[in-house]
Amino acid sequence: MSANDLAETLLLAVHAAAVWFCTGLVWVIQLLVYPGFAHMERAGWVAVHRRHTRLMGRLIVAPWLVQGLTCAVLLVWQPPGVPVVLALAAGVCGAATVAVTVAISVPCHERLAEGFDADVLARLTRTNWWRTAAWTLGGAVALAMIGLAG
Repeated sequence: MSANDLAETLLLAVHAAAVWFCTGLVWVIQLLVYPGFAHMERAGWVAVHRRHTRLMGRLIVAPWLVQGLTCAVLLVWQPPGVPVVLALAAGVCGAATVAVTVAISVPCHERLAEGFDADVLARLTRTNWWRTAAWTLGGAVALAMIGLAG
């Protein structure tokens, strides 16, 4: 295996690992964490929410940055066999997670940091399906790129 082949394999593997980490995490949030928030004691809400956002930030920042960096590399350097359309799809999926997070999720969390609000939590949970779908599709794209890489 040449150094170039190794670099291509490593790029695709690191990209897939980062995307699938984020995918698994967002599914846990979607199916367990956000629905669980609706059943929490309101008296401790602010502290629990603060802890959630702090720990979630620590968990997601590194793999999300790796996803972004590897997407950027894949947009300019596709391994043989990987069509540019898949690199573009990976980029669109990644950009969608950022857009939903910045435009919707962060403002919802900022409101929830002030106190529990059932309507805001419902909006956060409903719109988080967009991130869940984008990361899941991005994971499928990552696997397709690995499968097609020559």
